Amino acid sequence: MCASTSVRGDIFKNIRIVLVSPQIPENIGLCARVMKNTLFENLYLVKPNLNEKSFQVAKRARDILEKAKLFDNLKSALGDSHFVFGTTRRKRSYKFIYNLQNILPFIVAFAKKHKITILFGKENFGLSKDEMSLCDSVFYIPSASSFPSYNLAFSVGLVCYKIFEYTQSILDIDYLELAKKKDIENLFLFIEETLRKIRLKTDRKEAILYSLRRIFSRTTLTKNEIQLLKAIFIAINRKL
Repeated sequence: MCASTSVRGDIFKNIRIVLVSPQIPENIGLCARVMKNTLFENLYLVKPNLNEKSFQVAKRARDILEKAKLFDNLKSALGDSHFVFGTTRRKRSYKFIYNLQNILPFIVAFAKKHKITILFGKENFGLSKDEMSLCDSVFYIPSASSFPSYNLAFSVGLVCYKIFEYTQSILDIDYLELAKKKDIENLFLFIEETLRKIRLKTDRKEAILYSLRRIFSRTTLTKNEIQLLKAIFIAINRKL
């Protein structure tokens, strides 16, 4: 027995596929096609090379491209997301990287009640370090070590299919009341203001903020936890 149709529908509606600076128009169209194959609806494009070739390749998935949301920068695309998953083929010394198969239960559980984003980087480089810093969790798609890099459309297709497949076999899904990315960013504004008031050197302040982001990205901050942390830093600011 699997999860109800309505629950599965909510999961697909709550997941956004974000392509960061895709360079090949045909890849964008192919991503739209595989999304429609697997019930995904929400395509976000950051600085895309989107043209008529993309629509020609998309064929009957043109509607996915027509309603795709376009952004000038990644932070804007992530504003109301509760949790961001990044994809990579590289080892990252500053991030713990999961296997796609192992991260599937978390993606689906979070998407039951929250807006989830899955990021895919540009074809020739993937996600940059700055883009990766905006991710709460990172995973890779298993491949041969001699040829580890998948085509962008294949990567999107594999991830969408594995999520689709997983939702067909689950019975029930738990979830947390996660905080939105914009609420977490607002918390960092309070933290930054506190560091400014204690007159830390600029480079030291930036290092502390970067470390705190890494710490928080390894947790699943809830709405109540964000409110608590925000209240603490407001109180500290008042004392300063």
